Amino acid sequence: MDKSGITGRTYGFLWTRPNVLKPVEKWHFDRMQDVIDEPIVRGEIGIDVGSGCGFDSFIMARDNPSVRIVSMDISDGVFTEKKITAGLNNVEIIKGSALEIPLNGGIFDFAYSFGVLHHTPEPKKGLAEIARILKKDAPIFLYLYEDHSENFFKYMAIKLINLLRMLTTRVPKRVLYLLCYALSPVIYLFFTVPSKILGMFKTTEKIAENVPFNFGKGPFSLRGDLYDRFGAPIEHRFGRSELLGLLEEAGFTGTKISRMKDTAGWVCWGHKSK
Repeated sequence: MDKSGITGRTYGFLWTRPNVLKPVEKWHFDRMQDVIDEPIVRGEIGIDVGSGCGFDSFIMARDNPSVRIVSMDISDGVFTEKKITAGLNNVEIIKGSALEIPLNGGIFDFAYSFGVLHHTPEPKKGLAEIARILKKDAPIFLYLYEDHSENFFKYMAIKLINLLRMLTTRVPKRVLYLLCYALSPVIYLFFTVPSKILGMFKTTEKIAENVPFNFGKGPFSLRGDLYDRFGAPIEHRFGRSELLGLLEEAGFTGTKISRMKDTAGWVCWGHKSK
């Protein structure tokens, strides 16, 4: 099985767990919209590329009943999403790869993708595929991992995790998830709690922003993030200029890049030029 198939199985395990069956009030979409200076959902039809279990697709469809949302993922999370979105009639769910989107070109008014392309073998090809299916002038909204090349502590933490991933990706998914569950309160105690304390003072708040895993919400809240870090068979990270170049090469103009608070990545958006 190629790495795309392994990635599908890795996240399929995560997105088919019983605790993800209940729809959420807010998810990544809401945090993305907070930092993007234009509406994400617009027009008649949009696509969520790499939708996981469909929380973002659910929110977009629920809050915009006149807009049709096509939700696509490579994993078995699509079966969970069918249950989550069962009460909505403006969601269409398909199983497919971001590198070979099984749809005609030039049909979507917007494309949204959170935390997906950096887990594919060819992010550049994924961008080209998303550009292909968008209408002219339609926007793309992405969240992608940052390389943290300007942050020594986070950069070295990434290097360490990359080394450990050579072993952890070989661990059975259920075992890895349990290990991440057990490790979550340890990471929370030694990283998140100190960062929260440092963030209380103006003189140290910049230091707090540089602490890895500073975004934990509770002792066990990091289990999914840890599973993502240690379980993903593929992980690309991008610098600002590199990402701008990739989007320009894929045919997007007017690109903007920002960050969400307490995340380890870029929020970027732009419009298809032709």
